[in-house]
Amino acid sequence: MAIETELKLRVASQVDTDSWLAPLLGEAASRHLKNTYFDTADGLLAGWRMGLRIREVDGQREQTLKLAGNSGSALSARPEYNLPIDGDKPDLHAFPAEVWPQGTDLNALAQALVPVFSTDFARQKTLVASGQVEFCWDQGEVCAGERCLPIRELELEMQGEDLKALFDFASGLLRDGVQCFGLSKAARGNWLAKGQGSLDMDAPVPAVDRQMSNDDVLQQALACAISQWQQAEDAFLLQPGWQALLAISEALQYLRQVLSLFGGLVPRKASSELRQECQWLADQLAQAQAQVRIAKVLGSKGSGFRKLSISDELLEQANARQQVLPNLAFFTQLLAGERANRLKLSALKFVALKEWRVKLDASALAELDKPIKWFADTHLAKAFADIKRHLTRGMSLAQYVDQEGRVLRYLTCCRTFAGLYQDGLAMAALELWQDFLFGLEEARRLEGLGQLAGRLDLSDEDEEQLEAWLNRKRQSLVVAMDQSRQLGLDQPIYWP
Repeated sequence: MAIETELKLRVASQVDTDSWLAPLLGEAASRHLKNTYFDTADGLLAGWRMGLRIREVDGQREQTLKLAGNSGSALSARPEYNLPIDGDKPDLHAFPAEVWPQGTDLNALAQALVPVFSTDFARQKTLVASGQVEFCWDQGEVCAGERCLPIRELELEMQGEDLKALFDFASGLLRDGVQCFGLSKAARGNWLAKGQGSLDMDAPVPAVDRQMSNDDVLQQALACAISQWQQAEDAFLLQPGWQALLAISEALQYLRQVLSLFGGLVPRKASSELRQECQWLADQLAQAQAQVRIAKVLGSKGSGFRKLSISDELLEQANARQQVLPNLAFFTQLLAGERANRLKLSALKFVALKEWRVKLDASALAELDKPIKWFADTHLAKAFADIKRHLTRGMSLAQYVDQEGRVLRYLTCCRTFAGLYQDGLAMAALELWQDFLFGLEEARRLEGLGQLAGRLDLSDEDEEQLEAWLNRKRQSLVVAMDQSRQLGLDQPIYWP
């Protein structure tokens, strides 16, 4: 068994690779690789997070079984088995018995296997970074039936143990149109085979337990944030849409919140550039949220405010506002830009190499290596007490909006430390306060409508009607948020 650690970079079609890659690849010959991937009709192997393929190169065949690993971001690490094979069907018995889930009937599984998709591409590869990294340039396509996607990507696979060499070489490759990419060829093939449905963009919860140290949990939480970011960006690349951009924003927000949560243990100077660049990208993506708010107004054709005499004028203003906001093409270019991908590479490097630890003295290192439980209890209690002290009865909608930072800090604690406590309690807290955040978003939508109306030359009667309508909406929202706040404050304390 080998552990495959690699970084994938997608290269846009407009990037001229001839003069750029030729010096790096040297005299590397181009080889034709044809792969057929197998699974059952109901996707049993995919459900086990396994990938099974037969690769043919220059008339020689090899079967590969890839197991579940850390593959949520552009940098992935997965165990794999590679074995020679003569035929065109996998030989499951050739793999070690322990790789299969207990009780697996290999004969029945073999009978149920069918070709699901294939990849067909030319590969040039060479060793770089003093032999530490295998550098591949792949061009071709992945197909499931008549549905195909182009393959145009760079793969950097570790051959030695110096992970820094991989990051340094990758940094030299980045330019506009070269983008960190998380979806393997197999993942893209499965997506095509399933009919190009929606991809998972849910916010993952860090896998933590009480045996972990403060440092362990920090790394898990940051890895979760980067994984969510990459998965949402991959979803956007395959199916550009506003919800994927909002998921990227959410991931960046969580990443910044985690760095703040552990700010007493990690030198702020060590993460300052990372936090600043995350804020830059978040500011750019805030315009996607503005587009979503406008889209909700236009999507309902003003049904929520049709009784207003100025409803048609409001719709015209919404249309005009939508035209000046960035479109999906802008965000495609933004995410493929060099600055955004240097940020992602920096985040991956921050987690993988932990170079900032060398700046800590023995006492600080000892704090990092302490068991997580005391740190988690302390920060949950502090964040909850802060909410309880500031979210009081009788608050206006604007005052509720001002408390968003406190709620986010508490939710970051709930999400990060959920695995340390009784099943369900932390997740229940997350759901309760997420309802509160949804209310804040609705408040911003109402504020946006008010701003659109402010661009109109209203009569006194129209202005009075509009303000009365907005006040009714605000009061209704305050009542709902009062209920969410109280439910959140009444939740049982699940940390000692």
